[in-house]
Amino acid sequence: MKRVAVFGGAGFIGTNLAYRLIEENRQVYNFDNLSGSGNLLNIADLMQKPHHIFARCDVSHADEVRQALLTAAVDTIFVTIAPRNKSVEDALEGLKTFLDSLTLWRNRFVRNPENAQKIIFLTTRTCKNGFSEKAVQMIDGYASQGLPIITLSVPSVFGPFQQPDSPTPFMIYRAIEGESIPVVPEALIDDPLVSVDDVVSALLYIEENGKLGKHYRLLPPASQLSQLEIANTICDVLNAEVPPPMGKYQALIDELDNPAIQNGISNSWENELIPLQIKNPKEIKAALNDTVKWYLKHPAWYSQSRTRFFDLWQDSNNIFNFSGLQKVS
Repeated sequence: MKRVAVFGGAGFIGTNLAYRLIEENRQVYNFDNLSGSGNLLNIADLMQKPHHIFARCDVSHADEVRQALLTAAVDTIFVTIAPRNKSVEDALEGLKTFLDSLTLWRNRFVRNPENAQKIIFLTTRTCKNGFSEKAVQMIDGYASQGLPIITLSVPSVFGPFQQPDSPTPFMIYRAIEGESIPVVPEALIDDPLVSVDDVVSALLYIEENGKLGKHYRLLPPASQLSQLEIANTICDVLNAEVPPPMGKYQALIDELDNPAIQNGISNSWENELIPLQIKNPKEIKAALNDTVKWYLKHPAWYSQSRTRFFDLWQDSNNIFNFSGLQKVS
């Protein structure tokens, strides 16, 4: 049985990855410091599985990383951590500590370091302030010294187990709560979507086929939706599943005309990455339908998430920041 580690495995993408790995009969060692989006309730069903082992681990603490890796003795390491609420400098310092720990572990404790092992590092557009680009540049240096690492950059992701820190889940939470659903004009947005299932499929594809030291970017499906179309799709699902006493959920949609500008963070560096198109990507509207229904079918999970992340979804102005915009007053 193949042994894998998932760092950040109780967060949004890491949780979805862990479930898929268990379905594929892997031995999964799941590490998370349970801050940010990390949540034990995400992996509650996995905690009873014999092939899933969870331990708290902060990747910015070298001793914890070393102990985790020695315990797991894995073939593949997936890194799905996402720094939040800290400066880029602090986040990069934490990443450097983690990469140093991986290098030390591999050089000192892996019996045959030339065999099999891969480290797959995920970056997303929700990593703000240019962190992803700088992280990939830092990783390049370690790859050149022999660390068997591959990176995958992905667009905005949505799906089950997600906190409301990007436009799509933000709108889902507000719609379920009966709050106004702010929508930014399409002309201001350059933020394609991809389902978390497709991200997991891409990670597993790279595990099998990715070239060490290379950097990939997942291409989104062609069938994209504007924020207005996303809001309408969410409302259509809610109208069918939990009909309101009167009217339709579409009455909550608020098409904003507030002036806004781009936040100045460019994603042009992604054009230098190797494009990756997975087979049979999920159509965005169908995946969004499934996602909204998942929230409705998991009321205990949703209730604790709406409480924990109240400050993210309750302020309608957060749509600007989540959309990569600055509101002009």
